Amino acid sequence: MPRQLGRTYAVSDTGPLISAFQSKSFTLLTQIFAEIHISTICNAEMVRHGWEEEVRSAAPKLVVVRLTSAEKEHAQELAEQIAHHPDTHDPVVENHLGEAQAIVLALRSEYGDDLLLLDELAARAVAKREGVKLSGFPGVLLVAVQGGLISAEDLRSRLEICRAQGTHYGARFVREVYEMARQAWR
Repeated sequence: MPRQLGRTYAVSDTGPLISAFQSKSFTLLTQIFAEIHISTICNAEMVRHGWEEEVRSAAPKLVVVRLTSAEKEHAQELAEQIAHHPDTHDPVVENHLGEAQAIVLALRSEYGDDLLLLDELAARAVAKREGVKLSGFPGVLLVAVQGGLISAEDLRSRLEICRAQGTHYGARFVREVYEMARQAWR
């Protein structure tokens, strides 16, 4: 969890950012994180998925960071681990380079106290093995509820908007996160 609202950075994969843009929650993220850093591949994925204007508008709070050659090699190894993980739905290694680059970026010492925003289960398992502090988009919404930025009902509405647009949050999962938010709101 962030040290203080608006004081830390986050490293993000594509999925949580798409959820933030779908639910008009990017400004909320900027109330929690001073900046959100993404890799060049994540940036390209955002553009490929049709979020180019939102990404452009999110600057300077959304920062694209280049990886070193050694980091790119490490990301390739992690992408292979994600592709072969039992929880993956996609065995194509190249399709996991964004997640893998986000993990490698989060491993940099300057992000040691910050969160990696990552939703995909297989990638989360690999990131945990690497010792990265994790949250997904729903977890960030819980932080926003705990910080008094939104209500539990706002959280549920934002997750339902994402679901309606194809994000893979199951109805049961949304109910569970909503119940956690209700407990935090009290």
